[in-house]
Amino acid sequence: MTGSLSSLSSSQGLLRLPAWVSTRNGLSAGVRLLLAGTALTAIFLSSVSLYAMFYRLYVPTLLHQAPVYLQYDTANPANTTAVVNFVPEKNYKFLSTSQAYTVALDLRVPTSDENRKLGNFMVSLELCSGNGVSVHRSSRPGILPYRSKIMWSIRTLVQMPLLLLDWWHEDESLHIDLIDVLYDRHFSPINHARISLSKPLQVYDAFIVIRAHFTGLRYWMYYWRMPTAIVFVAVAVVWQLVFTAVAWSVLESYTGSTSRMLEPDASGAPSHLSTEHSSVVSRSRTRSRSRSGSKSGSRLQPAARSMSLRKRRARSRSEDGQEPQLSPSLTHPRAIDDQHDLPLQQQVPTATPSNPDPASSEHAVPEQRTQS
Repeated sequence: MTGSLSSLSSSQGLLRLPAWVSTRNGLSAGVRLLLAGTALTAIFLSSVSLYAMFYRLYVPTLLHQAPVYLQYDTANPANTTAVVNFVPEKNYKFLSTSQAYTVALDLRVPTSDENRKLGNFMVSLELCSGNGVSVHRSSRPGILPYRSKIMWSIRTLVQMPLLLLDWWHEDESLHIDLIDVLYDRHFSPINHARISLSKPLQVYDAFIVIRAHFTGLRYWMYYWRMPTAIVFVAVAVVWQLVFTAVAWSVLESYTGSTSRMLEPDASGAPSHLSTEHSSVVSRSRTRSRSRSGSKSGSRLQPAARSMSLRKRRARSRSEDGQEPQLSPSLTHPRAIDDQHDLPLQQQVPTATPSNPDPASSEHAVPEQRTQS
């Protein structure tokens, strides 16, 4: 049993924590402060990272812009077209299927007499998939803003110094909305666009612009980034603090129970070892009692059988006309048990005659008593 206790103490010694880590009431103050600071830092960083990942996955890109290079046909001036590739690959998706977009064409044109004489012109747009299938179509008119000759003259005089220094140019910017609401299709995403002008408009440069129209949570997350981020991070921190508190309570209960278990008692041994020792001792005592009870029962059974045998012999002799008398020492249970332990020659009692000698009987009885 001592060997088992020593092996148990050596195996349980691995669970012993240093004094600066754990006390009888749980973790020490330094360890608590260190764990609390580490947990708060980890919670804050994880909340910020979680919001950054959610923002990147949920809020799409606001603006997609690509240059438009118009191709002028000298044989057919009305055939002014351009093809714009949005993505380099065929099946690449650059628009979100759950987000609404607007499509527009930005033109920067000179204020020449030819452009003013054109008047209205039509801009046609076709958005095609990677297979060349037209997904969306639109056609919108455009025109240069009108200004009278007097206004043109006054504007030119005012801008004369800037025009001479080449800080200003005689041009106009046109913004033509082509599609107000556009949703990309999942199975046929937009890959490129075809743009055509009904008249040979003189153009400095042109750009096609696809702009996301945010609503709801995406609107707040994009246009009110800091307040939304603070609210989201605060909510994430609160939820993580709840789970951290639960884990903390479990750790406190474990360390407290371990320290109380490993604390030595009055005998100098750990309390869990003394408990194990007491349980082992109680089990050994129970086993010894059960064995002693079984031995006493086995000793009483032969004594009872010998007593019944002697009674039957005495009864048979009385029927024959004799009255045998058993010694008082043999009628007592303790004497019977002692006689059972004696050798066989000493266990057989001698029957007294029917007319015993008084003197001999008086001497015999004390001898029996002294023997008992």
